[in-house]
Amino acid sequence: MTHRKTLLPILLLTVSFMCACEEEVTDATSEESVFTFSPYPAIAEQSSGVTYTIKGDDTHPDQIIEYPWKTSFTVIVQETAGVGRYITAMSLKVQQASGGIVITPVNDIEHYQYNSQASGNRIEGNGTATVGFEAWYDLPNEGREALITVTFTFKDDNDLSFAETASIMVQ
Repeated sequence: MTHRKTLLPILLLTVSFMCACEEEVTDATSEESVFTFSPYPAIAEQSSGVTYTIKGDDTHPDQIIEYPWKTSFTVIVQETAGVGRYITAMSLKVQQASGGIVITPVNDIEHYQYNSQASGNRIEGNGTATVGFEAWYDLPNEGREALITVTFTFKDDNDLSFAETASIMVQ
């Protein structure tokens, strides 16, 4: 009987040690990317020549309105988990803000559009990707200060898909 009692803890310890020695698979998560913006904060400039359309109805014609503001910035995405990934999608949202705090419009919406230019869609483990953005916008409060949120969707080398967001103030 004493012999069995002594072997059981040794057997459990051996099995635990063997499990701890298995190869570890690292999964990329939102905590394993660093987003750097340049410039920070982004600067708004008066825009000209880029418009948006507010659709009319049977009694009102369409309105073509020029965006009053434009900003440009670059996002550097640094992968820090050591797991390569592909950027599968990107999006951008402009919201009116004050001091980086979103001011939710009561009865109107923010109008915006953007262009982007990426260095590529692949980020190697511990590597970086650079994405430039130009955004044109018109805010309900008619101000220039905004908060822009960029969202990146990734698929990593472990076949995991996930999204990450980061925000930049625009003054």
